[in-house]
Amino acid sequence: MKSFGIWFVFTVILTGTCFLTANNSFAERVKGPPTEVIVKAYQDILAAADKNKDGKLSREECMAISRNKKKMEKDCKYWDANNDGFITQDEYVQQVRKLMK
Repeated sequence: MKSFGIWFVFTVILTGTCFLTANNSFAERVKGPPTEVIVKAYQDILAAADKNKDGKLSREECMAISRNKKKMEKDCKYWDANNDGFITQDEYVQQVRKLMK
């Protein structure tokens, strides 16, 4: 199974590439990638990890992405912004935006 770190790096590269090619001015680039690109990245992660197909990642589904449980615990906690045990699309978008600041 691919690690969450690989998915994260892939997502950052994908969003960064789209971000740099889709925006013309520096002011636009500062905002980060378009929301559609971030949502697509989240949907790709869901396709691989959302075992019960409920449209969000539970803490258990997130933890199952990698064998490195210590790192995954930290990563899953970060992505679960409201600490309810699930990573939703809105949280993912919010956290990517936070990383892009």
